[in-house]
Amino acid sequence: MYRNVSKLKLFALAVLFLLPAFAFSGCATTAGPTTSASGLSSGNVALSTKMSSSIFLQPVAPQDKIVYVSVRNTSTATGLNFNNELISALISEGYRVTNNPQEANFMIMSNIRYIGVESNNYTVAGALAGGFGGAFIGSRYNSGTSMVAGGALGALAGGIIGSMFQNKNYMMVVDIQLEQRQAGTYTTNSTNASQGTASNITTYNSGIKNWAIYRDRIVSQASAMNLVFASAEPLLKQQMAHSIANLLP
Repeated sequence: MYRNVSKLKLFALAVLFLLPAFAFSGCATTAGPTTSASGLSSGNVALSTKMSSSIFLQPVAPQDKIVYVSVRNTSTATGLNFNNELISALISEGYRVTNNPQEANFMIMSNIRYIGVESNNYTVAGALAGGFGGAFIGSRYNSGTSMVAGGALGALAGGIIGSMFQNKNYMMVVDIQLEQRQAGTYTTNSTNASQGTASNITTYNSGIKNWAIYRDRIVSQASAMNLVFASAEPLLKQQMAHSIANLLP
């Protein structure tokens, strides 16, 4: 009789302990209606953006703030584009966007390399280490899965709740090439070709291009408990557009 009562008490404690977890386990984190003034969060979602290096362009007169924009996507996420977000961000910075490169004083060429879950093979640090055009360098990644234990139910409850509440990180990796019109700018290109098994031939092509060229890689990250991609995607695109637009003087 005593043993049965003990089992009933243990079962009741387990139910009371796990009810809140079951109540919230089906709730996915979605972005809040507005982004914080600092730009570091949106609702419950933490945001961050990092670059491989810094770029500084020469300031120009307001009437010369004309930019040509090209957005490409070579990631596996088909249909992904942040062209509209980037144009809106540039306009808010006082730029006029043109589809004619001949009248532009700035050009922004961007290529989406990856967007999705941060994992062992795709990390913010690894993407930044690879640099513009480089491969992603895999690194150890901790998903942040939490294990909660309580009293006598420790391991069991912790395992169940840990599977329900997971911190999800998504990231967007974009390679960018910025060009600023500068009269008399000298540009040199080189191409290496293999010759046999132990030698290479290098071909140089140089001339006056009148454009100063800058290249970099930018990585945006969105992180929250049980965050879903549908909520992370617009935040990542907005963050990326904001960062690129603010590289122009």
